[in-house]
Amino acid sequence: MSGIYGIYRFDAAPVDIRCLEKMKAAMAYYGPHGGGSKIVDAVGMGHLLLEINPEDRFESQPVSGERGPVVSAARLDNRAALLDAFDVSSADAPHLSDGHLVSLAFDRWGQEISSHLEGDWALAAWDQRERLLLLARDACGTANLYYYMGDGFVAFASSLKALLALPGVVKEPDLLRLAEVLVSWQHDAELTAYKSFRRLLWAHAMTVGPHGRTRIWRHWSPEGRDMLSFRRDEGYAEAFLEHYTRAVQSGLRTQKPVAAELSGGRDSGSVVVLAAPLLAAQGRSLTAYTSVPCLPPVGANERQQGNEWEMAQATAAMAGTNVRHVSIDAANFGVIRGIEYLLDLHDGPSHAACNQYWLQAMMEAITRDGAGVILSGQMGNATVSWSGNGSALLALLQGHPSVALRLFLHAEPNLFLTLKRQVLKPIVKPSLYALRRFKTPPSKCWRDYSALNPHMAVELGLDGRMRAAGHDATFIFSPLEDGRGLFFRPDFGVGYGIGTEMSAWHSISTVDPTSNLSLIEFLLRVPDDQFCQSGQRSLLIKRAFRNILPEPILSGTRKGIQAADVGHRVMRELPAFRECLNSLDSLPEAREMLDMPLMHRCLEDLVAKVDLASTGRAAMILLRGMGVGMFLRRLADARN
Repeated sequence: MSGIYGIYRFDAAPVDIRCLEKMKAAMAYYGPHGGGSKIVDAVGMGHLLLEINPEDRFESQPVSGERGPVVSAARLDNRAALLDAFDVSSADAPHLSDGHLVSLAFDRWGQEISSHLEGDWALAAWDQRERLLLLARDACGTANLYYYMGDGFVAFASSLKALLALPGVVKEPDLLRLAEVLVSWQHDAELTAYKSFRRLLWAHAMTVGPHGRTRIWRHWSPEGRDMLSFRRDEGYAEAFLEHYTRAVQSGLRTQKPVAAELSGGRDSGSVVVLAAPLLAAQGRSLTAYTSVPCLPPVGANERQQGNEWEMAQATAAMAGTNVRHVSIDAANFGVIRGIEYLLDLHDGPSHAACNQYWLQAMMEAITRDGAGVILSGQMGNATVSWSGNGSALLALLQGHPSVALRLFLHAEPNLFLTLKRQVLKPIVKPSLYALRRFKTPPSKCWRDYSALNPHMAVELGLDGRMRAAGHDATFIFSPLEDGRGLFFRPDFGVGYGIGTEMSAWHSISTVDPTSNLSLIEFLLRVPDDQFCQSGQRSLLIKRAFRNILPEPILSGTRKGIQAADVGHRVMRELPAFRECLNSLDSLPEAREMLDMPLMHRCLEDLVAKVDLASTGRAAMILLRGMGVGMFLRRLADARN
């Protein structure tokens, strides 16, 4: 995906071109195919171009529209509808870039533009008449947009690096954000690892006016949909397959080689089996990459798959003869280097530190093979393979009595389970969960899986913050809570922007058809009883993909885990791990933030025996802690 950057000065003075050049240089990897910049009034904007789709070669940004200049990083799924809305002729359409369409949309709809764009996009637009800067981000958070409110100015960029490159900015760690990473609590998602550097929440827009006056609002929400009502259950599956196929097709506008991440599950698998025949019809191939262990996958329990190759291979074979299937064992990639890789591209640690080595290996393989687009199914759990809430009482409380009745009658396989799951469970369990949360401090739970120093947690008031937010540190949710709603809470996660940053690092574009907004809008209107019947969950995708995906994948219940051999990998790097921990021991900031003795014990537990328990603690405590510690070490080294 392309990148954007810019500055707005509140005093109406022209932007210093040298500042824009510093921002551009810091995120230059976003623009292997050039870019442009423009200064208008007190606003400077820049664009870095990654050509992926055919129209991209006509991209020239910033675009000077009737309201003012606009800059965007956009891959639009509703391109055809916008071309019709603006009466663009069929002769002119192939030469009109998505960025130009965004400018036309801003001219027509102004601050309401976000409601008219579908796809992966982030934009900045200057309304010269209103003297307002508009920043906005897509509904699912695929495109990134960061901002920094400085003394007399606001700066924005697709990459945090551009903001950190500004002269005079203070680079201090945001301890609350680091603590939330350590306890795997994806709250306060606007925070970054740096204090005062913010992330615009996905599905949000923001205006900044004179004197820095700001207004932030949510432009898209999953709430308030009327349910569909088809005569036959098969009608839902047929319509779903049609919507899903269009979503995949929309992501295949590129003429560049296409790759796909392929696990042994339904999400990425369904993307691959739909994309392969579409590409085959054009005489094109698809290369699918699957992460596999190179050491014993002892980190997977009996409900998990530590090696997904066989399941993924079955999907690849069923998808078509134009699929080339590649295994990635990351044998030559280190766990510590994987954490450094994430810090390099994201400028902050992640709660998924154990996954970075194989992601780096996969991305380097995809880059080496020359792909321009990577297909993924990252949002599939909330969309295409949604399991359903399965609660008649919840459906009733949500105002859907007919759905509630059908769930009560058909969600469970027998009367006993109906009484247990539809009557007793939703009545008794919420009260028990509430009582447990009242009596048990969150810290008593998260200390089992976090390297956070308890003294720092007290200083930050973390337990109080968790209680105020209603967070259950055991990650067990009430049967009367809409589970899918959590996936669509912009304040509850950073979205899927890290994957976009990773692909931008390699000059590739990630496309996730499972986050297609038109597809999501359809799925939000499908009644819950279409996902839950006779004790089965995720029933919609199982019906729609019967004879399209292998039956063991459709009916499978074991979850794939790509880093199941990480315990053995840590042992292979034991001297480097001990050296890293000893280095963090000598860093005051790390000792204040981290429970260093606990991290040492986790490493020594692996030395004693690499098994399920020690591997799990290493992934959750040791590696997350090292990610935070290595970030703090970088800050300390930069100051010195």
